[in-house]
Amino acid sequence: MDANEIIVCIAITFCLINMGCSTTDPKDAKILSDFKNGLQNPELLKWPNNGNEYDPCGPPSWPHVFCSNGRVTQIQVANLGLKGTLPQSFNHLTMLYNLGLQKNQFNGTLPTFSGLTELQFAYLNFNEFDTIPSDFFHGLRSLRVLALDDNPLNATNGWSIPDELQDSVQLMNFSCSSCNIVGSLPDFFGKLSSLNSLVLSYNRLSGAIPASFYGSNLQILWLNDQDGDGMTGNIGVIGSMVSLTEVWLHGNSFTGSIPNNIGSLTSLKELNLNGNLLVGIIPPNLAAMALQLLDLNNNMLMGPIPKFRASDVTFSSNSFCRTTPGLQCAPEVNALLDFLRDLNYPSNLASQWSGNDPCTGPWLGLSCNLKGEVLYYKFAEAKA
Repeated sequence: MDANEIIVCIAITFCLINMGCSTTDPKDAKILSDFKNGLQNPELLKWPNNGNEYDPCGPPSWPHVFCSNGRVTQIQVANLGLKGTLPQSFNHLTMLYNLGLQKNQFNGTLPTFSGLTELQFAYLNFNEFDTIPSDFFHGLRSLRVLALDDNPLNATNGWSIPDELQDSVQLMNFSCSSCNIVGSLPDFFGKLSSLNSLVLSYNRLSGAIPASFYGSNLQILWLNDQDGDGMTGNIGVIGSMVSLTEVWLHGNSFTGSIPNNIGSLTSLKELNLNGNLLVGIIPPNLAAMALQLLDLNNNMLMGPIPKFRASDVTFSSNSFCRTTPGLQCAPEVNALLDFLRDLNYPSNLASQWSGNDPCTGPWLGLSCNLKGEVLYYKFAEAKA
């Protein structure tokens, strides 16, 4: 064995001992080269321009790139200020399991992630991607976390979450606030037993919370501030989701009453129902909950204002009988509210029946005699 062969053997032995000697798969190297070439400011990556230019896995590996056995497994470039597009062949990085592109200025069309079966974590939020391909979610069987928030995806017509996402049975966190989702809330989210957090604020969702959410293991549910009329229907299913810690439903058109079993949500810390069309009496067990935040503003809630245990609570612009927490309604008001409950709180009455004297103010459908006693004969007219 000559001197050169000895040197090669020593180098190979050293690499094997340190588990750091691997040649990057040529396809992976090409994609990273295309990634760099698609940027307006590639110098921020501090990737080499010569030497091991085509060997991202090194040694030494390129900054922000992590490999295993010559395959790229992670790219972590969060908050570097990068501007540019991604290569459309991105899904050929078939061993990629963790991708952090958040808080940059990536733009243009998102490449499809179809076939990235090893991908577990993908942070694409806070960028400027304007298009998402129809097959983006296909085959993401290992996905645990996907963040797409604050991207102007398909801004003109919006886009709907495809059914393929339900095949990501290990999904724990899906967030896509301010990304132009339209249509109804997919019912498969209620069937994913691993899902802990669903954040879909500031989109264009409509319709009701699906019945499939009954008993869901969700801990965080943010559906607030949908554009247009927002989401509708009652929120009764919330009372069955006993793992919830944060519920943000404000800025929609939810109707009906706050569920009486809301007190079973013993882990709940934040409940925001501001700006809906909710009616009825506040359940006593809600008032007894030691929440960090409770916002009931701008609804049609009725009856007395209870004394709340919540550390931060607001309840303005409703139809309460009194303005001071803890004071009860007059007996005739309680009787009328019981009657209204039996009618399922029709909205035209719930919006008008406020205050503590039915013979003063806008109590639609009521007529009083000179003694201030309520006459009931106009109820049928008021219901019409």
